[in-house]
Amino acid sequence: MKYSVQNYAKALVEAIEAPKANHAAVEKNFLALVRKNGDETRLKKILEEAARLSRGKGAGRDVVISSARPLAKAQEKLLQQFVKPGDTVTYATNPELVAGIKIVVNDEMQFDGTMKGKLDRLFGTI
Repeated sequence: MKYSVQNYAKALVEAIEAPKANHAAVEKNFLALVRKNGDETRLKKILEEAARLSRGKGAGRDVVISSARPLAKAQEKLLQQFVKPGDTVTYATNPELVAGIKIVVNDEMQFDGTMKGKLDRLFGTI
């Protein structure tokens, strides 16, 4: 581990956002640098941190909406009221949630309206 995840991510974001940046070349060179330093196992964390840093610079938010079963189109349309233009919305199903929805914004803010979350709070398991 030659550099921290944050340093890699910051360098990647700055290189991509540079004026006249050749994105294909930046990606190729960045991947070669990570491989050369033996940090390939941390590549996923590096890319997640780079995405977080990029969102902080005015890019849209990353919104993940999880439910126990797939949402109906009417429910998705209702939830779109809370999404801003430029946001990336991902719908996920997780049967462990039992009922309700869970919304996570930028891996930081969370609304947990699921039955599992309520039971966890009730019995003090979180």
